[in-house]
Amino acid sequence: MAPENWSQKPPSRGAARRTAATASTVPSYRLAFRLIGIPVLAVAGVLLYSGLRDYFVLPGCDSTRAKNTLADVFRELNVAPQRFEPIKTISASKDEVVCNAALPLADGATLNVDYRFFWQGNTANMKYSISRKPAQSSDTSR
Repeated sequence: MAPENWSQKPPSRGAARRTAATASTVPSYRLAFRLIGIPVLAVAGVLLYSGLRDYFVLPGCDSTRAKNTLADVFRELNVAPQRFEPIKTISASKDEVVCNAALPLADGATLNVDYRFFWQGNTANMKYSISRKPAQSSDTSR
């Protein structure tokens, strides 16, 4: 017969309760992480991508980013078009986006804007040319 080891004590009832309680709460933490943590990580990933996207993709002609850039240019020139449409995409590639817009002004004139976005090193740049077409007179008398 094997000698009995009397030095080992059986676990107390309180220790058994703590072990059972700990075992039941571990899955709840995992479940909480899955329900809350994973969607939070997904949203953070999307926000990170959208913030970094400007460094990897040129803006589209009628994108908010392009319209904000045009608005900054018009503000510097003290010109205020009534609306930012119609805007046409002439050509688009990963290296260059060429656009055209005929924007109406409050006095009836039209602002013709040709602009393009292109990469210069690691930064996206814009070149533009603006011409003003005077308002068409509705006077039909000779």
